[in-house]
Amino acid sequence: MTLLDTKVRSYGFTPVVHFELEGGFKPSAKMGNKQLNFSAINQAMAKLNLQAELKPEYWQNQWEYVSLFEGQSPLTEANNLEKAMQILPSLLKQFGAQDVYIRPVIWAGDKGSLATGSKAIFTDKNRDIHIPNAVQLNLSLLDSNGDNLMADGPLAEQIQHRMLQTSYDCCCIFLPEEEAYERLKLKTVYGLTDELSSPDNLSGGHQGSIALYRQWGKHNQPMGVEALLVDAQQNTLTTHQDWRKTARIEHRIGAASRYFSPHLNVVYALANVVDVLHSRQKGALMPIGRSGDNQQIYPSRDLPDSLYGSATFPGGALSLFKQNDWLGQMIWLAQSDHTVANNKSSSEEQDIGSELKQAVIDFYESKRPADTKGASPSKPANKHFAS
Repeated sequence: MTLLDTKVRSYGFTPVVHFELEGGFKPSAKMGNKQLNFSAINQAMAKLNLQAELKPEYWQNQWEYVSLFEGQSPLTEANNLEKAMQILPSLLKQFGAQDVYIRPVIWAGDKGSLATGSKAIFTDKNRDIHIPNAVQLNLSLLDSNGDNLMADGPLAEQIQHRMLQTSYDCCCIFLPEEEAYERLKLKTVYGLTDELSSPDNLSGGHQGSIALYRQWGKHNQPMGVEALLVDAQQNTLTTHQDWRKTARIEHRIGAASRYFSPHLNVVYALANVVDVLHSRQKGALMPIGRSGDNQQIYPSRDLPDSLYGSATFPGGALSLFKQNDWLGQMIWLAQSDHTVANNKSSSEEQDIGSELKQAVIDFYESKRPADTKGASPSKPANKHFAS
């Protein structure tokens, strides 16, 4: 990660990475119907220097970890999330949670059914809602003046486009377990199209799974709106919009999982930046297709339906990663600067990219189920969660 960070900075830019992580909890009997004390939890997190806060999410007993913008480096950001994933289960239990879930899906985590054509009105139909939990990686790039390069120009679109291209072969990095692929089927197989807005394929624009936010966010809401004046009841009276400050690429297709590696995902994100900056310097960037209203064109693409293999995709996502050398090549490109700086020949340097790739493959192979010949993964034991 340090090599890639240094490589980006060698072009005169500073990478900024922030994470958001969704999860759930089952309240203890003592807690009853009360909500978690998020204020107290955030105070505890601050004492642990996590540079993040926890807040309630949309579905019942769902929470979201949101990184704070405090100038931390990508390495510090990855360290923060890794630490949070380790301590959040025990921390939330101190405040009344019986069980804490960091996993792609919470099966039967809520009840309800949206009225046809509505995204806000629920009917009295009481069916199971399987809750998808995501990890979102937000990426920005600052110039030497501290200006956010995601706000203007083609560079942000080029990085977004590259991430859309590389995410297919590298999807096991952010979809690190079999249930993550079951999460992608919640709308189609489990009939939750009306209830869920989470992405299930690779798509661009400002509403896709790899979205570029400028003036508008994923729900077409204005970005960067800040309250300037509030009344005694904390109702906003006047606002100010500075979307340039919040402009970013949001990689939002990743799945919450105890196997999710923040460090590996930051390496993946920075590798895309290095790839584009290197191609840009060499004048080798391919033009991006555009529609009549000058919007970037990137056809949506379905992801594999399994990590290890299925009847429809025998090799699974892991086979794509095994066959692709792009990530290692980007690490080697960054490593070459280090080699020259230390007056070494390339033959003297260890191939860190190849070693990382093999370490990822070895990790997944060590977790491979005994039978992965197309069998659908069984639903986890926490289906009683909503009871």
